[in-house]
This record gives sequence, structure tokens and C-alpha cells, in this order.
Amino acid sequence: MNRRMKLSAIAVFSTLTVASAVPAVALENEFHGMFRLRGIASNFDDGFGGSQFSADATKPGSLNKKNPGSNAFVEQRARILYTAKVDDELKLITHFEIDSRWGDNSYNSNNTTRNNGGAIGADQVNLETKNVYVDYSPTSTINTKLGLQFWNLGYKGIILNDDQAGLVVNAKVGDGSLGFAYFRLDDALGTGGSYIANGSGSPTTTATGATSVVNPTPGNRTRDFLTMGGKYSITKDFTVGADYVLLYSDILRNSQGRTNIHMLGANAECVMGPAMIDGFVVYQLGQLGRSGVAGNSQRVSAFAANLGGKVKTGPGIARANFLYISGDDNPNSGTRNDFQTIMERGATTNAHGFTASEMVLMLDNKYNHTAAQAVVKDLNNNAQGLIGGFLGYDLTIDKFFVYSNLGFGAAAEDNGYGPAPHKSNFLGTEINAEIGYKLKPNMSVSFVGAYMLLGDYFKGQAVDVAGADPENPYTARVMVNLAF
Repeated sequence: MNRRMKLSAIAVFSTLTVASAVPAVALENEFHGMFRLRGIASNFDDGFGGSQFSADATKPGSLNKKNPGSNAFVEQRARILYTAKVDDELKLITHFEIDSRWGDNSYNSNNTTRNNGGAIGADQVNLETKNVYVDYSPTSTINTKLGLQFWNLGYKGIILNDDQAGLVVNAKVGDGSLGFAYFRLDDALGTGGSYIANGSGSPTTTATGATSVVNPTPGNRTRDFLTMGGKYSITKDFTVGADYVLLYSDILRNSQGRTNIHMLGANAECVMGPAMIDGFVVYQLGQLGRSGVAGNSQRVSAFAANLGGKVKTGPGIARANFLYISGDDNPNSGTRNDFQTIMERGATTNAHGFTASEMVLMLDNKYNHTAAQAVVKDLNNNAQGLIGGFLGYDLTIDKFFVYSNLGFGAAAEDNGYGPAPHKSNFLGTEINAEIGYKLKPNMSVSFVGAYMLLGDYFKGQAVDVAGADPENPYTARVMVNLAF
């Protein structure tokens, strides 16, 4: 055997030896996902996001104009979920998303690689990574999730309801459960803004992201979220829970004090025959960094409360939810009484919501894509808070379904936000309905209509015609949903 053949034989033998030393793992590959298309005609939806109430006369939408005009567009979203399952205890879970609006862009011509690519030619790099995490259960009673993941504390989404990187641990203990979660919401190595509570955590409504500086090292300026809590089933029909939350941010500490907010929450759920009642209370205390006054801060004392329920009534299900978010009539004082909400890095992108309202115009809707407008986008509502009541009825007959909703909203406090003084705190009343048909068990087509009669809060608030009332917002949508 010549030298080359000997070396080849040694290489093959070594490879086989190493391969045999590594245990074989048979993975189960699972693919799931969804596709949703929405055709929208509206004087309210503009294809983007955020609140439509603005003093900017160039902004489209009905909440700041007497003559907003109308528009029509089509947007689509696809989500792909891939799970690499080692066994019942260990999984790697990934989640990707592709968004676009028909005709928006192709070939990366606008130098934006997300939420577009629906123009002629397509060929757009627009795959977004939503989740990448390990799901591991070391015992039958303990589950952990580690990595970039979607997470909702509960409390119907008003505290945190988003994708973020961190660790979640849940354990079953007798008739109850314990939970712990830690997330790093921001580690801002750059000049981009990081926001908390009403845009920035400042006492004004102006986002101050431009004042952030380049962080010298990872972990130097961060925004962190930590929570621990538990639930206990007193009976099989009655469950109570309690949670502690710490929200800390020093990202903008070069221009304002550190934010250090503590939240204490309690919740309960009770089933009584055909009815279910649930609710919660959350109290906030601590300090909020004050913009422009380094080392200074404001004391926080705020709360939120909810009572909801549903009951089988006739052929369908009746629903009700009531929500109170505290506000502040003077957010420049030493104490903030407005409930502090969590935002993403953009001041118009909320990391929370209250989709249990089933509103389409007034609050964020569960079907929203990139076009995600709302009268009250951030529940902090420019430090004014919110009082809301929402009623609904769900009816399903064979393959047909009808969901109808009625809601009202008011600012809890009036602090003068807007281009003109308000005549009252009442925001208005919304009525909406969705009528649909199931083409397949996992595919449906539906029509959604919503109209909001604006209240006296908006009287005289139009900026295109001085002293005029804005036009009442409406939207009409056709929607196709596919889940697999």
C-alpha cells in the first residue's frame, strides 16, 4: 500500500471512528404556519402603523382631518413555524414571517428589507426572524424556554405581549403553578432610540430617542424585564394568581434618570355553569426617568383593572370586557399617575395591547399586519389613560360565522394633548362585525366592517380646516385566512 493510500485509509478510519462515537439523533421535523390576505378600503387605515390622532396636517387619516379622503390597498402575511423535535422533552422552535403590500416595492429599490416586496418583479429579501428558542422539559413538571420567543405575561396583554429574547421557567406544584421570566428588551449598541412608556418614559409626549448615545460595550445601557408569580386552583372552577414585575431601563441615562418600575398584579378566573368571569388588577410604583434632567426622576403611582366574561346565550356566545387604565392630567408633575406601558424601539410600535376588546378601529385588532392603526394605539394614550367597555356576540352556524362587537372609550384624564382643547373625555363609540364562511376546516374567507362615531373629545380637532370636526373613521375589509 503506497503512502497516499495509507493516508486515505487512515482518514476514512478516523472519520468512521468519530462518527460512531457521536450518538445518532433522529429528529422529527414539523412545519406549521399561516397565510392571511387583507383587502382594505378605508378613510382611516393608511398602510402603516401607530395612532391616527396627530397634529400633523400631512398625515393621512380621519382623526386629524375633516376631509381625509379614502384609500384602498391589499396586504398579505405568511408565517412559517419549523420545529426540530428531538423527543417529547426537547425541541428547537423557529418562527419566520414574510409581509408585503401589493405593489409596494421590488428588488430592494427602497433599501428596506422588511414589510415589502409585493411590486412587479418581486425578488425582495424580506424574511423576518420572529422566534428561535429551545423548549426543554427536564421533568414532567418543569418546562423551560430559552432564546428569542413570543411571550405574554397574561393580564390580557396590557403589560407585555411581544417577541423578545430571554428565559422562561414554569413549574407545576400540586394544584398550582409557579413561573419566572427574564427578558433583555434592549441592549442598544447604536444611536437608535429605545423607548418605554408613552414613547420614551419622559413626562412629555415627545420621543427622545435621538438623545441616546452609542453604548461603549454590550450590557452598558439596557432595558430589562423580570417577573415571577404563580397561580392556584382553589377548586376546578376557580383559579387565582399573583405576579411581581420589575421593569428597568437606563438606556437614556445620559439625558434622564433611570427608570425602575415595580408592578404588583392579581388575577382570578371563575367558571359558573355556562358562564366564565375573569379579571385583574395591576398596581405600579417606582420611578420614571425624566427627560432632559439627568439624575432626576418622577415617582410612579398608577394602576389598571379589568373585568370580563362570556356566557353561552341562545345559539352563540355573549362576551363583555371592561378596562380601566389610569391617566394623569399633569404628566410634568413630580408624580406620574398614568399607567406606564412598554413600547418597542419605535415610539409608535407597542409591545402590549388589549385585543380582548375585539375592536377594529378604537384599539389594536388581533388580525392587524403592518397596517396596524388604532385610535388608541398605546394604552397609555399620551398619558391620558383609558376607560373602555366592550360587548360582543359570536355566532357559528355550520360553516358560517358572525362576530359582532360594540365598544365605547374615554380618556381617564385630560391633559390637553392635541391641537385644541377638548370638550369632553369621551373618545367615541365603535360598532363592527365580521361575517365569514369556512371553505375548508383550516381556511376561511370573511368580510369585516367597522365604523366609529367620534365623541366630543375630537370636536374641533381637525388640522386641515381650523376648528372643524374630524370625519368619523370607517374601514371595510375582505380577509382570507389559512392555517396549516
